[in-house]
Amino acid sequence: MRGIGAIVVVLALAGAGGAVPSPAAAQAPADIPGAIEEIDVLPEGEGREETFYTCTACHNTALIRRSGFTREQWDDLMDWMVTRQNMPPLETDQRKVIVDYLAEHFPPRRTRPGFVNPFMTN
Repeated sequence: MRGIGAIVVVLALAGAGGAVPSPAAAQAPADIPGAIEEIDVLPEGEGREETFYTCTACHNTALIRRSGFTREQWDDLMDWMVTRQNMPPLETDQRKVIVDYLAEHFPPRRTRPGFVNPFMTN
């Protein structure tokens, strides 16, 4: 699985698997004390609601918004969260909608020429 090491590091550093916030008002990033996170922090598009309410059951959207992965990497991340973080498996249709949304709105970031992210290499 390409890039899964980077995903593991990102999630480990972000503390995925901590307290479960209410899905209606996810915890805000730690640098904004007392702020309530609303769905509109994510870009509009098909799958925004499913993504927001599914993902914020375990973590806030800051983790999503600062990530950028290929569709394959987002899909691999779902497997990792199920096997390593005890996330309940998603129904096939729901998983496709969420992975499609994440891949469209949070793709890999462009890097400057010559830069190699050490976490994205095998």
